[in-house]
Amino acid sequence: MRQAVFVSLMSMGLLFANVVAALPAPEGEPILWVSGKITESNSPDGVEFDSKMIKQLEQGSITTHNHVVAKALEYKGPKLSALLDYVGAKGSSLKVVAWDDYVATIPIADIRKYGVLLATHEDGIKMTIDGKGPFFIIFPFAEYPELDKDMYYALSVWQVRDLIVE
Repeated sequence: MRQAVFVSLMSMGLLFANVVAALPAPEGEPILWVSGKITESNSPDGVEFDSKMIKQLEQGSITTHNHVVAKALEYKGPKLSALLDYVGAKGSSLKVVAWDDYVATIPIADIRKYGVLLATHEDGIKMTIDGKGPFFIIFPFAEYPELDKDMYYALSVWQVRDLIVE
């Protein structure tokens, strides 16, 4: 009997430990959803981010041209690798889904190698869903000539809604 009570209490303790270790829930309206092969969560489906949570991630800046604009512009936002670390990503690729259901899959090794951004601002202006926002995947095209290919331009998704670690 004591052993059964002990095992029951240990199980409840482990369950409570998992609840305590969960990421904080968004306080505002969720604007990004991350799921798949991740170890952290704050919802039954994975991790929901609001704008405050996005701002708390390590931020970066890339000045580059891309397939949407020919001249170099400054993009700012969280480093995509910091977001992957935050959610405990355990996969080898990241499926990016836009609000218009465009889908692209990016190797996580490329995200880390090139310091890819999940840009929220273009030339100091916050991007909205009416433009290229709320998020735009930005590669440093100007810094790495090997990225100046249609394949990488196709991975530069704008109006990002969901990230799925595979």
